[in-house]
Amino acid sequence: MSRPLILLTGANGQLGFELAHLLAAHATIIAADRVALDLADADAIVSAVRDAKPDLIVNAGAFTAVD
Repeated sequence: MSRPLILLTGANGQLGFELAHLLAAHATIIAADRVALDLADADAIVSAVRDAKPDLIVNAGAFTAVD
């Protein structure tokens, strides 16, 4: 059985970093940080998903200090 492919956004954040390490034991991870994938750019997201063809997308990306 092949390992699932997971596209993980926010990979350099606190949550994304931990998820990447935990999920790596069970799946192949494509870790995207804000430089690699701008979550404010819908076209970039569509392209990333089309190119990667992930089995699962985990969004750990977030804005901090929004006030």
